[in-house]
Amino acid sequence: MSNAPKHAAPTEPEAIEEPPRKPHYWAIPVIIAGLAGGIYFGGAVYFMTHFLPNTTVEGYDVSLQAPAELAEHISASSTDYNGTFVGDGFEIPFTAADVEFAYNGKAYAEEAMAQQNPWAWPLQIAGTHDLDAELSATFDATKAWGLFDGVVSEGRKTVEALPNRGVVFDEKSDHYIVADEAMHAMLDRNAVLQKATASIGAFETTIEIGDDCYTVDSETKRIVDDANFYADAKVHLTMNGVDAIDVDGKQISQWIKIAEDGTVTLDEQAILDWGPGGLSDLLDTVGKPRTYTRPDGEEITVRGGGPYGWSIKGAEGAQLILDAIKSGKPQTVDIPTYSNADRVDPGGQDWPDKYIDVDISEQHARMYIDGELVWETDVVTGQPDGVHDTPQGVFYVSEHETDVTLFNAGTIKEGEEYENGYNPEDGWESHVDFWIAYDGGERGFHNSDWRWQFGGDIYTWYGSHGCINMDYEPARQLYELTELGDAVVIHQ
Repeated sequence: MSNAPKHAAPTEPEAIEEPPRKPHYWAIPVIIAGLAGGIYFGGAVYFMTHFLPNTTVEGYDVSLQAPAELAEHISASSTDYNGTFVGDGFEIPFTAADVEFAYNGKAYAEEAMAQQNPWAWPLQIAGTHDLDAELSATFDATKAWGLFDGVVSEGRKTVEALPNRGVVFDEKSDHYIVADEAMHAMLDRNAVLQKATASIGAFETTIEIGDDCYTVDSETKRIVDDANFYADAKVHLTMNGVDAIDVDGKQISQWIKIAEDGTVTLDEQAILDWGPGGLSDLLDTVGKPRTYTRPDGEEITVRGGGPYGWSIKGAEGAQLILDAIKSGKPQTVDIPTYSNADRVDPGGQDWPDKYIDVDISEQHARMYIDGELVWETDVVTGQPDGVHDTPQGVFYVSEHETDVTLFNAGTIKEGEEYENGYNPEDGWESHVDFWIAYDGGERGFHNSDWRWQFGGDIYTWYGSHGCINMDYEPARQLYELTELGDAVVIHQ
């Protein structure tokens, strides 16, 4: 090469031929997988902040919406809520704005979103999804309580106008209570708001303000308690061991006095006066008219008269009642009596179910035992001339004898004596086989063998001297059926 001319071109090196490249088919699935992964992760990220297509929450369509949109929708619907506080004597309607009521839309949307699985979106995107969530709400307690200002204000005015700070006797409960009008001034703020929180939280539209929302102030409560110390000391009265009546709270309340300063006292003298007065008027039956239904269905009123019935010792009974009430505890008091009856039924039948019934109008006598007619007969009663009339009323058998001589001395002239002790001019004497006296021995049932007729109207022109006459056999039967103390009811 050293001998070659210097201007000669250099020769090109011989080219080296490269081998052909093989295609990279393996990269295709990698690329596809990468794209799919990107799409999957991108979708997961998106559906972490958006609802899937075809999704509803409690029926509201939220497809592809962000939770914030649902939250805004829920919060905006708060204005639709309204309600009414309802209490005894008042109704207070309110709107959402009145109490600054608001649904918690954010919490609602977050709860709904939490039910969606964004990682499973490829499997769920084509389906439908019904989600649920629980609404919660808030309200301004101060504004809610302010709605009651009018009710409380009126209640306070009412309390000032009412006697005894609104403490009244309630006949339904037989007990002293605070009047409803006064209770309106005693609404308990905490109790009302507790009720409001529970009810508004449940989206109730009617909120009942009941007894549990009131608190009686200490001074009023003291008056109620002091009055009920006496009013709750009910006294059950018996007479001779027989149940009579109850001196209930209503009766006792008439003797309770509440002073302007709230002091509660018992009018003891009024109770002592009531015993021989009102109590005796109520329980005494001796000599009083009584109405009863005879076993044959006839309703009969017996004219006042006769010694049978109750007669109480009112003054002694009143002292016992007073002592019982002052104890503050319910008690049973047996009222002392002068005379007793079988049962207590003021104005009705207080005699037993064994009695003789004499109907002067019918001129007929009957005897009943436990509702069954065991004896009856026609009779002749006293001649209705104002002197010899048979007395009417309720009596009892006081004498029960046989072989008796009855007589009326008549007019005995001074210094003169008459055979058999009576004046034959205006006195009389009569022998009877059976004598059943009912009027202190002055009058009674007896046989009258000299009579030829019983019943009818013979008594109006040929009546007895006041006794109840009958034939021999009925008199004998009656004598065997009766005993001392049996009741005798005589009526017109």
